[in-house]
Amino acid sequence: MIMGRLVKQKQGQFIVIAALMISIMIVSIGAIMYGAVTYFRYERWEEYLAIIDNVKLGSHRLVEMSLASHTLTLDNATLKNNLDQWRSNITKAYPGFGLNLAYSNASGSQYVYDVNINYSCGLARYWYNETSFSVANVTFTLDITSVGLSGYEFTAIAFLRMRILDVAWSSSDKDLSIYLTVEREGLTPVTNLKKSNFQVEVAGYDSVDFTVTQYYSGTYDSFIYEIRCDSILAQPSSVEVTAVDARNIKVIANSTVT
Repeated sequence: MIMGRLVKQKQGQFIVIAALMISIMIVSIGAIMYGAVTYFRYERWEEYLAIIDNVKLGSHRLVEMSLASHTLTLDNATLKNNLDQWRSNITKAYPGFGLNLAYSNASGSQYVYDVNINYSCGLARYWYNETSFSVANVTFTLDITSVGLSGYEFTAIAFLRMRILDVAWSSSDKDLSIYLTVEREGLTPVTNLKKSNFQVEVAGYDSVDFTVTQYYSGTYDSFIYEIRCDSILAQPSSVEVTAVDARNIKVIANSTVT
């Protein structure tokens, strides 16, 4: 009887220990499986986020290039043609993701960046004034059906503005000084332009020799470009300045001379 009770006690202890070991194994396996699933989900979301970032970056670059082409050729269909091709290429680039990219070009009148912009097919130019600009504005809608993403919107804007602040002719030095600013989206100063980025036309002169310097002006509380034209023997009536930034976006401004 005693031996029987001992055997039963040992068997009970074994069952308890075995059950405990099994429970530990189940918890451990569960933790491993949870970690694996979490890692898989994390990796997949990283992939989807990378796709979204790539689409946004590519879309913005496309809008920039389309505006550059428009300002050089004045072709109003450039943006639409490029966007249609971009939509097709994006779908082909990510097969199996159910990716669809739609777009809507800005239209009508909008007041942005301290200027009134009248859009046509997502594009607008306002040139030959003291404040002149070139702009493209497109709103995109992205769907990725494989992950249930629908209606994700973002806007791509390319903008270049030039403001001629002052034009002064010196009767003693026989030179002409043009003070201007160049800004992009967000009214961020463009500070990397060189002489090769500018063209200057002075009324009454076939060509002029000029130098370009860039510095911060306390007078205008801004980073400005000073363009100095030599051998201007008489006061001209007006000047015209063309600027092309590193993205090849062009803008043309005009001003009278004081």
